[in-house]
Formats: sequence, structure tokens, C-alpha cells
Amino acid sequence: MAHFATEQDVAEELFELLSEARRLYLQNVIVEGKRYSRYVDDFINSHRYINCDNAVCRNCHEMNIHIVKGLLTECTHPIQPLFTASDFSFKECMELRKQYDMSEPLPTQVVHRTDKVTNAPPLSFGCNFTQKQMAGIVSCANTYNLFCVSMLRIEDMEALFSCKEGFHIRVNNLRHVAILFDALLENSFIQFRWQSVLDRGKFLQSKDGSRFVSASSLSSALSVVRGNMTSVAYIIRQTIGQLKE
Repeated sequence: MAHFATEQDVAEELFELLSEARRLYLQNVIVEGKRYSRYVDDFINSHRYINCDNAVCRNCHEMNIHIVKGLLTECTHPIQPLFTASDFSFKECMELRKQYDMSEPLPTQVVHRTDKVTNAPPLSFGCNFTQKQMAGIVSCANTYNLFCVSMLRIEDMEALFSCKEGFHIRVNNLRHVAILFDALLENSFIQFRWQSVLDRGKFLQSKDGSRFVSASSLSSALSVVRGNMTSVAYIIRQTIGQLKE
């Protein structure tokens, strides 16, 4: 293996590792039905060492392996749609790395000897919208009827993005809601684990109100809309991007 001379070399090795992880995910998990956790363990253990005695190379490789393990174990919802897409680019890899670096881990559950589960601090999207940005999000949601309300209010979105306990809203078009949140992530308005936050907070309900929307449903909806971008989805993404200006 060539020595890691620059940051670009390190980034390219990370891309190679994730590309190989994607290939094996499609083969081992999707085709052969291997348990996901087993796939992750096998991949990390089979790529832990490199044939190089240079300390810098070995340290950089160890760092990349640690990043890959974190992505595969902590970010399964955004990772899986990328892995099942028709292509996985270097740009997507770098964006994934950037979001992983910037995001705080979700609160974990602590189980005591009494078997009582205690939750860590409240869920958070890690956002801080201006009034103009919030008004833009609400206007976009109303224009394209994202939720099952006659007129979405700023107060509704403030409750959602502040993770207000007990708040929930019915989704009219899950794919468009998914692309809205994906666009917010892409423009660094919210943190990487938004799907898990929505899932664990039970903030979104199905259109008929019979169930809460799960992270896997959001992930699947996002994967579908990314593979077949409608004009509405494209405009939603553009609209959110303009809120940064």
C-alpha cells in the first residue's frame, strides 16, 4: 500500500473502504441475508490491518477504520440508502464524513441493575433557525401540502424542531417530508441523525394517524425519492438551499 502523503490520500482510502463496505453489504446482507451486525464485525475485522510498516500509514488507516465502524454502527439509516443507490460517489463519501464529524451522538439508554431504563438528555435536531428561515420552511410545507393540516403554523414547526414532548403531526406525503429533512441536513441546518430523532420522539404520524413513522420508513422513502426525483422534490430541495442565502 502507498504511503499516506496528504489528506487527499487519507480521504481516498476512506472512500475505498466505504466502497468495499458497500459492495460487501449488497452481497452479504442484501443477497445472502447475513445479519447486519455480523456483516459489520466481519468487515471491520477483515480490514483492520494493512501491509505497511510506516507508522503514519498505520495510524491513518486505523483512523479510517474507526470512522467506517462509527458510520456503519451509528448511522445505519443514512448509510443504507446510500449503499443501495445505483452509485456511491467520492463527494457523497466526503459529505458523509463531514456530517459524521459535526454530529453529536444520540442519547443512549442506560440499563441499571434494577432493569429500569433511564433516558439520557432530550432528543435534539441541533438546529437554530432564524425567524425568516422558519417562515420559509413553513411556507414550503404549506405550498406542497407536506402535512395533514389546512394551514401549518410556525408554532407547529417550532414544536417539531424543538422536540416538544407529546407533539406529533400527520404526514401527507412521506417522500416529500423526507426530502425536506434531507435538504435541511444537506445545508447543515440539522444534524445527521434526524431520522432517529423523528422515530424516537414519535413526532410524525402516518397519513391515517394509525401509527408513528419509523426511521426505516423515512429511510426507504428518502431512498425512493432520491432515485426518482420528482419536480416537487427538486423544488423543495432548491427552496431549502435558498434559505442559507
